[in-house]
Amino acid sequence: MRGRIAGLLGAALSIAACGAGAGTSSVEATTATDATAASSTTADATTGDPTTGDATSLGATSSTTADDASTGETDSADSCADDSPEGLMACVDLERYVADLEFIADVRVPGSPHWLAVQERCADVLELAGFDVSLQEYPTGVNVIGVRSGREPALVLGAHYDHIPDCPGADDNASGVAGVLEIARVLGAAPLTRALIVACWDEEELGLRGSKAHAAALDGVAIEVAVNFDMIGYASDRPGSQVFPGPLAARFPALAEELAAHEHRGDFIAITADASAEAFAQELEARAESIGRLAGIMTLTSEEKLGDDFSVLALSDHASFWARDVPAIQVFDTGLFRNPSYHCGSGYDTVGKLDHGFASDVLRATVGALATIGLAR
Repeated sequence: MRGRIAGLLGAALSIAACGAGAGTSSVEATTATDATAASSTTADATTGDPTTGDATSLGATSSTTADDASTGETDSADSCADDSPEGLMACVDLERYVADLEFIADVRVPGSPHWLAVQERCADVLELAGFDVSLQEYPTGVNVIGVRSGREPALVLGAHYDHIPDCPGADDNASGVAGVLEIARVLGAAPLTRALIVACWDEEELGLRGSKAHAAALDGVAIEVAVNFDMIGYASDRPGSQVFPGPLAARFPALAEELAAHEHRGDFIAITADASAEAFAQELEARAESIGRLAGIMTLTSEEKLGDDFSVLALSDHASFWARDVPAIQVFDTGLFRNPSYHCGSGYDTVGKLDHGFASDVLRATVGALATIGLAR
């Protein structure tokens, strides 16, 4: 999320039915009209250089690792099947996710060698997953767009791949990009009837530039929902590990009560939605809770989503779609309200501090929700 969040958060703290109806047209690889043809950190550092460190982890961790950072496919679970939402949920492969996560989590400011490597990683994985891939070049950056043709309203899934200087950005947002790529692998092989557009957006940290350019290029395409992954990897079951600022608690009292009953543990999936995307958010929540993971929805009205009172919930790429009245949600771990290493503010944001089991639940729930719509005849 963007650097200006600090000022907005300070201001906030001081205050102590899904989309359009089904269409019949199809979305092809030319959907992104301005596109052109497509051509680790060692974990657990709390101080020192972002590429080194051996301090103990903050918050929950997972022992799951990957042998390498290749884009090769691994065997999915025996229960994997592609003809139902539940079967597709079982197709999520945690090793592939972790391999992508470990590859991406390094300093990658726009224009840097690793920024380019991650851009190429997105293109390669999407192409292998069966998507028509293009690079959308806009004045200051490059989005990677994959399109799987189908009927409208289309489904959009994306995450920003850029980050700030001198920070590996494992949670923000290597986790989101790795998650998007794994879902692309799973749904790329599924018999979806809906068009599916998957994006790696550039320059979120510089003002949502990439997602703004992509949303503009999709003008005229009917979209069921746009799903933004921005920080999906950090969780802690320690009581008191979740902050929920007073203005948000007052606006969402039921969620505040549930969080209090849960002893303010930071291990639930957070979902921010506008009213037009609330039904999809509820489907995702139900899928999460079906696998034993709590989720909480914060739905903003059409006036609130672009207003100042709750701008802290509109700091990431979903807001680019809200600005065009496209139903959109953010799926996230609440970022700085939970993760002390957000933007490397209290130690480096490294892979070893993340909870891969939590991320797996985010992916499975999202796959289930997308497949519920995407498989419908």
